[in-house]
Amino acid sequence: MSGAFTMRRARPEDAATVRRELTAYLDHIGDTLDAEGLDHDIAHWQDEYDGCAGVLLLVIDQTGEVVGTAAVRILESGVAELKRMWLRPTARGRGLAQELLDKCLDEGRRLGCRTMRLDSQARMAAAVRLYRKNDFREIPTYNDNRRADIWMERTL
Repeated sequence: MSGAFTMRRARPEDAATVRRELTAYLDHIGDTLDAEGLDHDIAHWQDEYDGCAGVLLLVIDQTGEVVGTAAVRILESGVAELKRMWLRPTARGRGLAQELLDKCLDEGRRLGCRTMRLDSQARMAAAVRLYRKNDFREIPTYNDNRRADIWMERTL
């Protein structure tokens, strides 16, 4: 792990922190929570990311502060989806994004999937570069995410 940062799965007692970080993620992409639609996974994260259907990871700095998240869920049989990968600006530039992505790929495999998909926005150039560097390739739209303009997948 880079420096004094750690990663672990979110637990029920992390509910307030998870809400804060996922709200910061939505603020970053310039949108608001759609709890019963597009952001059902955020509003119901303890059900969606229960360890069997998916996992929500937290990135924690040396002071114990959560500075990022990422989630992996089973999209369909054999296919995982990367969701909500986010690092606060203060945590960027330290190699954490690569480590977080590696952990997510491992979680996808652990969930029994052979493929990982994601959707993103082309304006998130650093994230898209990271995905391409890690063998994600563009694919046709696989969901109805109105926020996305790029869809990618890779073999696990």
